[in-house]
Amino acid sequence: MSVLKRQVVKDTLMYTVANYIAMVIGILVGVATKAILGTVGAGYWAVIKVFTSYGEYSDLGTRNAMIREIPRVIGAGKHQEALKTQNSAYAFTLLASFFSSVVIAVIAWTTQDPVLRKGLLICTALVVATQLYNFSLTLLRTLKKVGALSIVIVVNMVLVGILSIAGAWWKGVLGMAIGVSIATFISAWNAYTFGKMDFRVRWDSAEIGRLIRIGFPMVIISYALVTFLSLDTLMIGKMIGIEAVGLYTIGLMSVQQIGSLGRFSQIILLPHIQERYGQTGSLSHTAAMMIRATRVLAYLVPFLIALVVFFVPVLVYYFLPKFTGGIASMKILVMGYYFVAVNELSASAAFTADKQKQLIPFLGGVIAVAATLNFVFIRLGFGIQGVAAATSISYFLCFVFVFSFAFSQLIPLSQIGKIVSEILILFAYFCICVWVVDAFPLPMLSVLWSACLKFAAFCLFFFPAFYRMEKEEKLLGILKNLLFKPAVAA
Repeated sequence: MSVLKRQVVKDTLMYTVANYIAMVIGILVGVATKAILGTVGAGYWAVIKVFTSYGEYSDLGTRNAMIREIPRVIGAGKHQEALKTQNSAYAFTLLASFFSSVVIAVIAWTTQDPVLRKGLLICTALVVATQLYNFSLTLLRTLKKVGALSIVIVVNMVLVGILSIAGAWWKGVLGMAIGVSIATFISAWNAYTFGKMDFRVRWDSAEIGRLIRIGFPMVIISYALVTFLSLDTLMIGKMIGIEAVGLYTIGLMSVQQIGSLGRFSQIILLPHIQERYGQTGSLSHTAAMMIRATRVLAYLVPFLIALVVFFVPVLVYYFLPKFTGGIASMKILVMGYYFVAVNELSASAAFTADKQKQLIPFLGGVIAVAATLNFVFIRLGFGIQGVAAATSISYFLCFVFVFSFAFSQLIPLSQIGKIVSEILILFAYFCICVWVVDAFPLPMLSVLWSACLKFAAFCLFFFPAFYRMEKEEKLLGILKNLLFKPAVAA
């Protein structure tokens, strides 16, 4: 067992545990704030978050480039180059965050809705805080300080939970915006402190220009993904109404948890992949790790989706009865989000092969398809369930085209065809398992016990598929060996 494999799995486990703790807190906070804000207030917050999410990418890709370039030069033994890249990226991040805040402030002043206008003005501070926080997290990832990274994530969610609930109770959606902004500023400082990092403002125009050239296509991709993943929310708000957005936020809250598993793998793997590339200069050494991670995700994500499908309605039943109208659309949306979760490594594959620019037309195409499908389904009167269905179809198309292109830079097309076919067959079986179990009535049991029994039944039905992967990949055996046996150098 190589030292690298052992470290990757250990770091992934540590980071996953921290994030799931944060997610549990996040779900509880989401339930609490929705109960306080109501459907209209939750709808306002969802729209505000869409606007502020664009400000998070105002660094023009310098942070994305840092993720790739710093591990590569460290792998090549050029530590001074790594410091120059780090400090230049930090200097540009500060400038970009203030500029994006000004842009959002201008948008706010042109907004007619007084609540939305005040919320956006407050969140100009949140954009700055988020950029500082994200830069610190990115540097911790890049330097593989996973222990500090995990602590910061949990502490951040605790702070956001306390201050957002207090703010929502105090002044509704505007108080929540203030609370989240304060919590994020504190978390940015905590990341700097816990990580024992040393970065300075060093303006190097040539280095910043180089980082922008590398990372800017990833910013366009990020904006495209934000648009793609937010399009359903925006179109519901525009064509159906804010209250409908509030109901739809049950699904939005749920999919945030679904995509997490893929993001965890990508976050831990990418610095190792880039460092290995810096040592060897060969892409072939990275392909097997990324393909294996994608395949394992395809078999693990269904368990997480089933958990959401069966237990989120329990939370709604007991704590958010006003949001019951959003349960059906939530189930459709989270099933379709399977394709987003297993597609997490595609952009990283293209980025590693320096083909990120070529991804942009693919994303533009799926955005156009998503907008068209959403418009048609809303006009046909299908409501938020129709929007969820249209969005799920778009997720599927995005997976097929983006995954196939990105990984074609690393492996033969024949191998891609086998992987895509396996994932699609697995998804079909997964849908059948969920549909059969969810359709079975259990009137004699409480809502909670019914959910527990249904989830257990799903695990029983889906286990043969998982066991097929386990026999081939020996995932549980690998985890046991990596955690409990001494590492052997490669």
